[in-house]
Amino acid sequence: MYQDVKRIRTRYAAINLDEQERKLIDALVEYTGESKATLLRQLVLKEALETLGAGDLYASTLAQRAQ
Repeated sequence: MYQDVKRIRTRYAAINLDEQERKLIDALVEYTGESKATLLRQLVLKEALETLGAGDLYASTLAQRAQ
């Protein structure tokens, strides 16, 4: 059923946000049309790659997905 069973996503963590942070995320969800989970996953992974100095890899992956 799945091409790669290692890529099946499961719940990993939860985050706590204050009211302003929640409103910011909700506004970004409305603006982009992405689901909240997808948006937050992308933001977390992008920040992690940039912190590790591999931010260019993330940008090239997004460009490939857009094609």
